[in-house]
Amino acid sequence: MQKEQRSNSYIVGAVLIMGYLYYRATFRQDFYALPNIIANFLQSQPLSGLFATFTFRYGEQMVSTEALGYFGFLGFFGSKIWLFLSYFILTYLWYGGLSGKMRDVVTPVVVALLLSVSYAAADEFHQSLVSPAFAMKEDVVLAGAGAVLAVITGWFFFTVRKGRK
Repeated sequence: MQKEQRSNSYIVGAVLIMGYLYYRATFRQDFYALPNIIANFLQSQPLSGLFATFTFRYGEQMVSTEALGYFGFLGFFGSKIWLFLSYFILTYLWYGGLSGKMRDVVTPVVVALLLSVSYAAADEFHQSLVSPAFAMKEDVVLAGAGAVLAVITGWFFFTVRKGRK
């Protein structure tokens, strides 16, 4: 009974995270809010010399301290880390909820990955309708990487670790 309640809690948590992700994508995100918050904490701009050596393209956007400024560069990475962590948590919750309901080891992995990556793609499509500047296929790949890492972590904690007890 307790295992069933825990599985249900994980699934409810996953649905809540999906609701949060939908809500977040509904509004045009102020891409410059995070850099302003960072500017208050890192006024001395530590590691600016190191960050200046990195230049790459992410979708259509050039990412560098020259193109975005120091705080915009950090804000870009902060938003991508948040995206990665959001889908990591979402997939971990789906995997935890499904692995408690199924005896098979492979099915929860496949279903959790499909649910999370499909939702990431649907979320990007939704963003293209609301705010075309922020819908990127690279974000789906990043979310997918978070989902794969979550399944590996979940498999360790729910399967391997359980076998040790």
